[in-house]
Amino acid sequence: MKKMPHMLLLAVLCFGCGQTEKKAPTQKAPKPVHARNNAPLFQYGNPVLLQFDRYMAGLDTQSAEACHLAIDTFKLLFKKQPAAACDTAFYIYNQFHSLICAYLNEHMAEDSIKYEEFLWGDENGKMKPLSKRQKAVKNRLDRNGFELGSEEGEVFIEQSQHFLAEQFTAYVSAPMKQYLIQEAIEQKEGFQEDAGLTIKPTVFADRTVWWENFIKANPNSFIYSQKATSNYNAYLYWLMIGMDNTSVRSWGKENLAEDSLSEYFREAYSYLQEKHPQTNTNTIVAPYFNAWQKMDTTEITRVLNKFKEEHKSPWGE
Repeated sequence: MKKMPHMLLLAVLCFGCGQTEKKAPTQKAPKPVHARNNAPLFQYGNPVLLQFDRYMAGLDTQSAEACHLAIDTFKLLFKKQPAAACDTAFYIYNQFHSLICAYLNEHMAEDSIKYEEFLWGDENGKMKPLSKRQKAVKNRLDRNGFELGSEEGEVFIEQSQHFLAEQFTAYVSAPMKQYLIQEAIEQKEGFQEDAGLTIKPTVFADRTVWWENFIKANPNSFIYSQKATSNYNAYLYWLMIGMDNTSVRSWGKENLAEDSLSEYFREAYSYLQEKHPQTNTNTIVAPYFNAWQKMDTTEITRVLNKFKEEHKSPWGE
């Protein structure tokens, strides 16, 4: 049985599991990185929290069923504990859940299960009945908070944000509850598929602003403040840059001077300016939108280059 390192000392910031876990190695433990918050990350003095930490450190990181057992223990220990302690306990649990998710992804091929049949039907869209073994695997994933996702035709296992919200929101603080519910909403709605946006322009704008407002309301005092900031920066980047298959520029013309702003981003920018005029997001996007409306190619290029200098891509470029 493979056990976890002591989680208060080796907190690994594994915020989710999905597309990136397809390629992430699991032979070596993730490098420990502490969240950089002004407030203490952990409620060290709480003896119940320390008891839970010791319990989690002894669980098998290669057993999906351990996730359900850990939740049962969490609910037993933290029913009457302060919200701050519950937040920390969830953080500890989520590290464990993320490691299990990574392990399951890495060993999908060994299961000899046709996972694609969980998601897709035949050429006519008809779903094939799951075998007894497939049903057992699906039940195990559901019971322990995992679900299947796909990217470019490849199926992978990811954490179910709905499951996490359902299990923990009754215990954690108000900011953590908001965070978990928003993550669950976004996972259900989706965002992109094969480098093309799959949500409505207005939803995209609202989602970006939601993270901006959440960060303002919880500056550096929230355990997942770095993840919240990462979410906002990623959405802001895509709102300005677009994606390969959902471009800011309306393609089909030979050069920028003959081109125009795509309808998708015209709607997103117009909605942002109308509904969220006082936000930092609109302050950044508005000059770009105005340049496009005037078709001032020099200004379009200048604003975009300035944005790229000040904001790294979600891939750190």
